Amino acid sequence: MPRLGLTMVEGTVVEWKARPGDVIEKGQILLVIESEKVEVEVEAFTSGTLAATYVDAGETVPIGSLLGAIAERGESFDREGFAKAFVPEVEGAPAGAASPTTDRTATPTASRAPASGVKAAPAARAAAKKLGVDLEAIAGTGPGGRITVEDVERVVSGGPGLSVEIEGSGSPLLFICGFGVDKTSWRRQTDALKASFAVIAYDHRGIGASRPLPDDSSTIATLAQDAATASAGRTPATVIGASMGAAVAVELALIHPDAVGGLVLITPTIEKNARLDAVLRSWTEFDTPQSEARIRSMLPWFLSGAFLAEAGKREAAAQALRAMAARTPIAALRHHARALAVWLGTRAGDLGRISVPTLVIAGSEDLLVPRAEGEQVARAIPGARLEVLEGAGHAVTIERADRVNELVSELARQSTSR
Repeated sequence: MPRLGLTMVEGTVVEWKARPGDVIEKGQILLVIESEKVEVEVEAFTSGTLAATYVDAGETVPIGSLLGAIAERGESFDREGFAKAFVPEVEGAPAGAASPTTDRTATPTASRAPASGVKAAPAARAAAKKLGVDLEAIAGTGPGGRITVEDVERVVSGGPGLSVEIEGSGSPLLFICGFGVDKTSWRRQTDALKASFAVIAYDHRGIGASRPLPDDSSTIATLAQDAATASAGRTPATVIGASMGAAVAVELALIHPDAVGGLVLITPTIEKNARLDAVLRSWTEFDTPQSEARIRSMLPWFLSGAFLAEAGKREAAAQALRAMAARTPIAALRHHARALAVWLGTRAGDLGRISVPTLVIAGSEDLLVPRAEGEQVARAIPGARLEVLEGAGHAVTIERADRVNELVSELARQSTSR
């Protein structure tokens, strides 16, 4: 049971959209939950089979309670064993929040994982042994944080320590994450575009399933080199970067021009920005990324007023941020904030060297990176086009997902037709 609001201590399962045994796809609406009179649709976080449900429709349970389990297709699943190994991940729970207890027959006891500390499917353990991968270094995306075969394969697909996910076929689209988020932040784009393109998304060093550099030497240039590694063998690619990811995309186009066939720069910034610097610093001063105060402080900077006014959308965005925060160590965030601060103001004079088709996307309600900065970038890159999405905040990929997907498709087709 996710926490949908600051004061939430329990939630009610309104309806299950699938039954145990059903084959489900990532992003499919799996169930509807209610808390504080707000109903929210919960998406499946991965594809597979709904192996079990532990809470019936109409039942109210504390946050962190085990609701259901998704297994890999064909995987042998132990319903009771899984429940016993389940460890809830609820950070910053409000005072007095309840937790799963043994007196609820529908909510099995939450206990600690075995001494090894690693929960992994048998097939994942076999794959890790074969490929020489340390399971303790992998962030599991399966039920209850369980490591799947896909998790193991993603870690090795992008080279040493770089987690890359590639789906679909056709012309390549490379998605570069913004500050403090992992590749799941692109799900609205990758899920929609993989039917027509080969979509590539990866985690920055130290974020998600990608290992940090041993000497903490991340710079925008090293992050751009990671982008080149992630797209190796699938170039030139249409490169899409958001916020800090736009800075990495610009750097990639300058140091590896042959790897880039087109650019989509979403809410980019190029010059020193005192407000952005102050906000990033404040987000890295919390001891834990999942701190509820940190999550709540991020929302107004990411989202427009109209989006924030819709409780369901706002709380769904908060829940997504919490989930990603669990995979974004504060140390990595500090390194990336420092890298961006050092880079800003160093490349404005080089934008004229970018010769590929370029689209700049800005949100008219963006407080973090005002549209004027996008206008500046668009003017500096020869032939670049500016698209301002009216009413959208910084997170235009969330608020205007369909329009962003259309614009990316248009630019990608323009790039490949050259």
